[in-house]
Amino acid sequence: MNQTENKKKELEKIINLLNVKKYDVVVSKAKILVKKFPNDYIFYNALGMALMNLGQFDESLKILNKAIKLDDKNIHVLNNLGLAHSSIANYQMANEYYNRALEIKPDFLNALINLANLKEKLNLNIDAIEVLKIALKHYPDDYFLHYTIGTIYQFLGDFKKSHFHYQKSLSINPSYTEIYRLMSMTKKFQKGDEDIEIIKNKINDKNLTEIKKMHLYFALGKAFDDTKDFNNSFINYKMGNDIKDKFLKFNFNLDEKILSSFKKNFEEQSNNLTLELNSDKKIIFIIGMPRSGTSLIEQVLSAHDDVAGAGELTFLTDAIYKEFFSNPNEFDITKITKEKLKKIQTFYLDRINQLNYSEKYIVDKAPLNFKWTGFIKMIFPNSYIVNCNRDPMDICWSNYKQYYSSSNLGFAYNLKKLGQFYNLYNEYMTFWEKILREKNLLNIQYENFTENFQDEVKKLLSFCDLSWSTKCVEFYKSKNSVSTASLAQVRQPIYKTSVAAWESYSSYLEDLKNSLKN
Repeated sequence: MNQTENKKKELEKIINLLNVKKYDVVVSKAKILVKKFPNDYIFYNALGMALMNLGQFDESLKILNKAIKLDDKNIHVLNNLGLAHSSIANYQMANEYYNRALEIKPDFLNALINLANLKEKLNLNIDAIEVLKIALKHYPDDYFLHYTIGTIYQFLGDFKKSHFHYQKSLSINPSYTEIYRLMSMTKKFQKGDEDIEIIKNKINDKNLTEIKKMHLYFALGKAFDDTKDFNNSFINYKMGNDIKDKFLKFNFNLDEKILSSFKKNFEEQSNNLTLELNSDKKIIFIIGMPRSGTSLIEQVLSAHDDVAGAGELTFLTDAIYKEFFSNPNEFDITKITKEKLKKIQTFYLDRINQLNYSEKYIVDKAPLNFKWTGFIKMIFPNSYIVNCNRDPMDICWSNYKQYYSSSNLGFAYNLKKLGQFYNLYNEYMTFWEKILREKNLLNIQYENFTENFQDEVKKLLSFCDLSWSTKCVEFYKSKNSVSTASLAQVRQPIYKTSVAAWESYSSYLEDLKNSLKN
């Protein structure tokens, strides 16, 4: 076998491994192949893709930069460089690489979709739609393109257009079951709804994988919940959650280590390390358990003319991991220095500036930032921290009903783990409240917020040094993009029907109740 034939054979193997997501294997094989074929971009590109999918973004960029030096006009490498930069929130560079790819091939579908997704991240949703309309002219029958347009319209609250594109996507690819789950979030099912029968029939398709069925189980769970068929609702939710839980295999070891390290060393290590902040932006961090009312608070605040809602940003966690985790499973607070904190601050503010918000206040609504509350006050001393809480049974049950794309929320698919994670959240916040001594920390109880809405909004605005605005009370009229699980709920006026919603499922939730007690 000559070298050309050998290279072709090895490439086929690599592509097959990438297609089945065996990224570790790709990395080990590709590292050998780049030495064997050092002047060929192909294996560098494959290695870079695999590293990116494993979350090793810095390494991925190094490798992809080698690939582009070997072939600076290769659209696939340019597109992957865009993805790698976007993954580390380096949005300006991501935009540059996508556009370089599109200058070479204006109808390059992957780059068009990725550019649209980037614009959606930057809250440029109308621009994102325009990019996707260009793509539609070239690929009117691409199911994933219609799916992508549908998701952006869904984030914008235009459920009619979203539904149209979802249906189009399904007509092209009926096995793309994630769409059924997404559509279920945008409608209120009624008894006898024909969509329920469609989903039930679909779930019996023997050709569907467990993962594809999982999306249908979540959709049916929502449908039966809407129709108050609580037994069938729970059965389907449990089927979907069990599949997701099996694949994620979530455990609490790292979160417990982080808390333990903070408790032992934070006060001593953090003395005199608070930074100065040279920025005209003020950050409002909304923290808490997912499904505790964080999206509602963000929408109330971002309705104010001086406030931009940036959604669930990963910037802070990304920067902290880079500085304080010697490996993915070890956290060492004893290595805290002003230099490390300054790096985190610089990284975060640089990414915030790339979002191009003109407003003075930026809302960062990443609930799990509760772990870093003490860091936040050191790194951003003029920031505001709003901690959202809610009845623990309601929080946990609401999480159990949701499918999350992020693997960081792996606790949500098991009732026992949900209770344990809520307990851990409580431990974190008890510790941080003691450390901060209630300075610049506002606790909001969801039930109280919805019961005394206007008074609570006034308290919230006052805490954030914001003037009164009636727009905040009428937050549901806002055209802001919402990409969280609450995207339908926050398009409505304030309501109280979700309070004590768990009680309809009380007999199914013994594992959760027992877990919360312990």
